Amino acid sequence: MADEADLAFDSEQRHMAQALAAQRRRRSVMQPIGQCHYCGDTERIAQRLFCDSECAAAWEHESALRTRQGLPARQALH
Repeated sequence: MADEADLAFDSEQRHMAQALAAQRRRRSVMQPIGQCHYCGDTERIAQRLFCDSECAAAWEHESALRTRQGLPARQALH
């Protein structure tokens, strides 16, 4: 049976693994894909991530909500 020190060590290791995974996710950089990352519009895109500031704000808001809820990041449209 594990004692308190073992339980604390396991908890610390889990926390460290989660923190490292979060850092890796933050480092990923979005690249232009020829369409808006939020709505998929291809008409107003010229090597940009989003077609306008409304889509950029909506994507940022949704991304923050997903992060707070512990959900994976939204997949880029292809």
